[in-house]
Amino acid sequence: MNKIELATLKARVDNDDPEALLMYSDYLLAQDPQESDKYLVLAAQLGNPQAAEKLGDKYIDKGDYARAAEYFKIGAKAGILDCSVKLAVTNLSVNETAAVRELEDLAESGVKSACSALAAYYKAHGNRKQASFWRSLLK
Repeated sequence: MNKIELATLKARVDNDDPEALLMYSDYLLAQDPQESDKYLVLAAQLGNPQAAEKLGDKYIDKGDYARAAEYFKIGAKAGILDCSVKLAVTNLSVNETAAVRELEDLAESGVKSACSALAAYYKAHGNRKQASFWRSLLK
């Protein structure tokens, strides 16, 4: 990124453009991860669904499923199907039946990540037949 592009991006960041905040967060990631996270949070809070998904993934990595679900919900409402899958996976511990039903609906609609999540779920519960079925839909 050259100086002119960076100056333009910073101007958009100063105007709280959610897309620019996400781009600036990505730009800062290698140089200053903490500062990058600050801009990522701002982008997500302003409704950028890609930022919300990234932030949800970060909270999953930290083990904070409740906060992750909040951000995945933002992405799901914006139509990111992978966020819907991740939200259902985080809800498995809260309402297992409803979460599995949601995953199955998504998988039957052709969402590959839902098939993968169901395969992992059934494998963890010892149901090899169901795990194989959902895994076969990935191909």
